[in-house]
Amino acid sequence: MTLYECLSNFKRHSSVEELTATFKELALHFIYGGYIRVNDAYRVYIRSVEFYYHDESDRPDAVKDPIMYHRNSDTCATVPYLPVMSLYAHVSGFDITFENEEQDFRASALIREYSIYDCGRKEFLRLKNNKMRDDRSTYLYDYINVFPLDGKPGIIWVDDEHFPQFGLWQGARKGAYVIKDGKKTKEKDSRQWRFKLNDDIWLPTD
Repeated sequence: MTLYECLSNFKRHSSVEELTATFKELALHFIYGGYIRVNDAYRVYIRSVEFYYHDESDRPDAVKDPIMYHRNSDTCATVPYLPVMSLYAHVSGFDITFENEEQDFRASALIREYSIYDCGRKEFLRLKNNKMRDDRSTYLYDYINVFPLDGKPGIIWVDDEHFPQFGLWQGARKGAYVIKDGKKTKEKDSRQWRFKLNDDIWLPTD
C-alpha cells in the first residue's frame, strides 16, 4: 500500500490509545517506505517523525492537540482543510498533512530528523556533526525550497518499500507542552507520538 493510500484511509479516532497505535503503523511507512524527491536534485529520507492530531468537532470524545499549527483558533476560525499529502511549511519545519473536512480532524506528520541524498553527486551529504542524519527540522529549508510555477511536479513523494523494517524508537514529542485555557503550561505532553529510526540501525540509504 502506498503512503498516499495509507493517509487517505486514515479515519477519525476517539482515543489517544487508538491514535498512538495507528501512528506507529504510519511511522513505518514514512521512515521505511520511501523518500521525498526534490526536483531530481535531492532525496529526503525521513529518520524521525512526530504526529499531530486535532479534532475540530465538539464531540465529547474529540482528541484535541492545541499546539498544532494548522487548525482553527480564536484568531482564525475558518482555516481551510489541506489536501492529503500536502507539504505544509511552518516555523518548526515541514509537515506532511492528512486532514479530513468531512470527519472534522486535522492530522500531520512533522519531519523531525532526515538524511539528504545528493542526486548529482550520487552520495549522502554530511550534515550535523559530519553525520548523515540531521535533527534540525528547519534546516530542511535549505533543500525543500524550490516550488516550480510552470505546472511541472517539482517535489513529490516516491514510494520505495524495499528496506527491512527493524522497528522504531517511540517517545514523547520534542518541546510539546500541555495547553490549558489557551495557555501553555509547564507540563510536558506525554503522548507517545514521536517515532525515530534507532541510531544503531543502518539502512542502505545511510
